[in-house]
Amino acid sequence: MSLTSRSSLLLVGLALTLSTACGDDTTGTESTAGTTDSATTDTTAGTSNATTMDSTTNTSTDPSGTESDTMGSTSDPSTDPTDPSTDPTDPTTDSTDPTTDSTDPTTDSTDPTTDPTTDTDPTTDTDTETDTEGLIAEIPETCMEAENTTGTVGCVFYAVDMDAHDLAETLQYAISIANVQLNQDANVVIEQKVGNTWQPVAGPAVVGALNLQTFPLPDKHTDDSQFAPGNAYRITADVPVIAYQFNPIDGQSSFLSDASMLYPVPALDTVNDVVAWTSMMDNTNTFQHSYATVVAAKDGTTVTVTPSVATAAGNGVPAGQPGVPFDIQMNEGDVLSVAVQSLGTSMTGTRFESNDDHPISLFAGQECALIPADTCCCDHMQEQLSGVRLWGKNFIAARQPVRNPAAPENVLWQVYSAGDDNTIQFTADPGVVGLPGNMVNLNKGDHLEFYVTGPANEPGDFWIQSDKAIAVVNYMTGSENISPGNTTGDPAAAQTPPLEQFLPRYVVLVPGTWVNDVAVVTRMAGATVTIDGVPINDADFNPVAASDWEVARVSIPDGVHVLDGADDPFGVVIVGYDQWDSYAYVGGVGTEIINPVIE
Repeated sequence: MSLTSRSSLLLVGLALTLSTACGDDTTGTESTAGTTDSATTDTTAGTSNATTMDSTTNTSTDPSGTESDTMGSTSDPSTDPTDPSTDPTDPTTDSTDPTTDSTDPTTDSTDPTTDPTTDTDPTTDTDTETDTEGLIAEIPETCMEAENTTGTVGCVFYAVDMDAHDLAETLQYAISIANVQLNQDANVVIEQKVGNTWQPVAGPAVVGALNLQTFPLPDKHTDDSQFAPGNAYRITADVPVIAYQFNPIDGQSSFLSDASMLYPVPALDTVNDVVAWTSMMDNTNTFQHSYATVVAAKDGTTVTVTPSVATAAGNGVPAGQPGVPFDIQMNEGDVLSVAVQSLGTSMTGTRFESNDDHPISLFAGQECALIPADTCCCDHMQEQLSGVRLWGKNFIAARQPVRNPAAPENVLWQVYSAGDDNTIQFTADPGVVGLPGNMVNLNKGDHLEFYVTGPANEPGDFWIQSDKAIAVVNYMTGSENISPGNTTGDPAAAQTPPLEQFLPRYVVLVPGTWVNDVAVVTRMAGATVTIDGVPINDADFNPVAASDWEVARVSIPDGVHVLDGADDPFGVVIVGYDQWDSYAYVGGVGTEIINPVIE
């Protein structure tokens, strides 16, 4: 399934080509810093110190403790993106398992030949109600209910083929639709805009109850700062579903993939703040941008962008300056991408605000990220972020999977404050190291970056409580953060949902092109969570401090799976990784407005 052996010279040559393109630090990649000094973070297990960044500066953290200069120009991609060579066909089975051979990304990329296979339809039948006070546990059964309830289960979504490394940005983009209904089929169509008219590009297709279907789609990727009219995909279903995007769907041949859960239109917000990773150079001397992408859900949308750093000009996008707003007029399905101007800066803290009753989708991205900034290897990252009104105050920070069980490698966390004078408390079991202290006070726009790990029996999960709303994002680190020469996994991003937004049931896709796939499950102590009707073993769960919550990281096979908590809401993140690649996405989340006051 993946390039896990170096016994073949051909495979070694391909792997070395990609590791070079993705930032193998053996050639001396420098990490970069912003225009002001900030504390450094030591990524060695057990010695991590947090970096606090305020809203007036945006500086990168160099975990090696070295400092380098900021470059003030961007380099244009050298590739000329082309559409896939095959037209998408309507899927007729419930999941898609790409079966492509690995190809050299330095040559013309080709689309995976998708051979859908049918997955067994799980027969789990559970109650969707909950008596858990303060937690969301609602799966709407009709589109009208979905309009008036809170969750990432919905009937209309917008997806976007996001900017990635030049070697991978034309590879096979795909959308997966999960039908979480117990006994209703979902009729699904995916459309693209031709002129001012939406036209089907995949479907109509029937997705069975408690099943999932994947739709390979034509290349429509964005690039750097760009305004692209009608460039989004629109997903419509006749019963509530959950939607995900994979970019690309085949991690084996690209080494440069990630995935994201999509928010339905009723869950979108008009106030959106970016939390993202920094920009940097890879070892091909190519500028890998930190950027943000928005999609308009309605005609007549005015998007006001207030950059936190200097942003690059592009087609239809002016150059931006910190704290100086600019407006972009958008219609339904239009795509706006804004990228940083300079190395060592990120889009974190940039606000995208739209006019009343005209919500937008916000995605944070990095073309190819090194985490830590001087550690091989780079990987594409993307995540659709929830609007600020959906941010919470109570989180179980369940780390991404441990790739080195004997000595767990550390993972990166970002915590971003939505309000001033925000006291944030961190609680962990003995042995967990790298937290920024028990109490930290942040103002609006401030954020923390810190690396956390622990021993094998306490690998780095912790509890976060705050006075005001925060966003929490977790990142897998580069393969050589485990040890020099290691090739297992690379950076991937997932926004951690607050406890208030957990759901009782998820239908998820585990793609067939990654060797290691893990479900990171967070449950209330003593609750039962099943995967395809089989309970997760209680012994797999580890309590998190004194929170009454516990976390398990369990291997999960390729295919479509139903995770069910019966009466109890729980959280799930799906993560896959193999040689020099990884993906991560949240299985679903509630969308109750728990932060109604925006500062």
